[in-house]
Amino acid sequence: MASILFFEAIEQHYQNKLPFVVFRNPNETKLTAFLDLGTSANSETKFIVSPFDSSDYFTIHSHKILNIDYNSIHSTSKSDEIEWIDLEIKKNNHIQLIGKALSSIQTSLLKKVVLATSLEFDGASKSPFTYLKTILSKYTNTFNYLLFYPGYGVWLGATPERLITMSGRRLQTMALAGTRHLETNEWGIKEKEEQEFVVQEIVNTLAQYTASELINHSNAETIRAGQLEHLRTTITAELSISPIDAAHALHPTPAVGGVPKEDAVDFIRNQEQLDRSLYSGFLGVVSPEQTSLYVNLRCMSVHDDKATVYIGGGITEKSDPHDEWQEVLHKANTMGRILASEQ
Repeated sequence: MASILFFEAIEQHYQNKLPFVVFRNPNETKLTAFLDLGTSANSETKFIVSPFDSSDYFTIHSHKILNIDYNSIHSTSKSDEIEWIDLEIKKNNHIQLIGKALSSIQTSLLKKVVLATSLEFDGASKSPFTYLKTILSKYTNTFNYLLFYPGYGVWLGATPERLITMSGRRLQTMALAGTRHLETNEWGIKEKEEQEFVVQEIVNTLAQYTASELINHSNAETIRAGQLEHLRTTITAELSISPIDAAHALHPTPAVGGVPKEDAVDFIRNQEQLDRSLYSGFLGVVSPEQTSLYVNLRCMSVHDDKATVYIGGGITEKSDPHDEWQEVLHKANTMGRILASEQ
C-alpha cells in the first residue's frame, strides 16, 4: 500500500469518529494501523490502552489492519521555541509540589515519588497526521503512536519505556530512570540511586509471582531518547500469570509512581492535582503470539488547536526543585519540537 493511500484510509476512518491507532515499534520501519469498526466483534490481536489511575483499560480492535514500510526522512530542521501557556504559574506550582514531596520523604517511608505536570500550547493547528509524521522522522528508537478513542480524543507519543514484552511464560521488562542531556560526561549519585530504587521495586514485585532464581537483570546501560539519555536495566522472569495481569502487577512502575509504590501513589492522588489521563498509563499490542506494552511517556493530547503535553520527573531526597523544573522543560521539548516543527 502506498503511503498516501495508507494515511487517506486512516483519515477517512477518523472523520467518522471511529477508534484507531497507528504505531511503529522502536528501530523498525513498518508502520501499522488498527481500524476499529465500532462493532461488538472482538479481535484476537488488539491494542489496549490503560490510563494511569485505573485498573481498567479500553481496547482498539484490529477489525481492519493496514501496514506500510515507512522510511521517514530524518528531520534536521530547527524548531522554534514553544511558548507554553501560563508557564510561570506552572513553574511555581510544580516547585511547591516538589517541596511537599521532599518534606514527605524526610518524614515518612517515601523514598521516591514521580511528580507530573502538563504544559499547554494553543497553536496546534496542524493535522494530527502531520504531527505523527514529524514524530516518525525525529524519533526512530522509541515506540511512536497516534490514536483516537471517543471520550479520550487524539493522543500522540514517542515513549522510550517498555513495560513488558511477554511470550508464553517469559516476561521481559525494563527499569528506566535518570535523565541527562545528550553527551553529558557522567551520571550523578541522584540518578544512580533513582535507577537502583526502580530495579529493586520491580524485582520485588515480580518475586510475588515467581521464584527469585527465575528473575534476572542486566547491568545498567545508557540509552538515548531524542536529545536526552536515560539509565536502563533489562529484567527477565518466568511467570505463570497472564500478560495483562503482569502489566497491572508492575503498574505503576517506580519510573512513573515511586517507591514504595503504595505511599507514592497515595501522595500523587492527594497532592498532584493533575488528571494524568492516559499519561504514564500503558498501551500496546496484545496478540496470541506476543504482548508488547509500553509506558505512555513523552506524549500529548490534541484538541481544537490546543496541545497538552504531559511530563514527569522522579523526586528523591537529593532532588533540587529548580533542577527538577529544568528537567521538566527538557522533557517537554520532546513533544515541543513536534509542535514547533516546520514539517
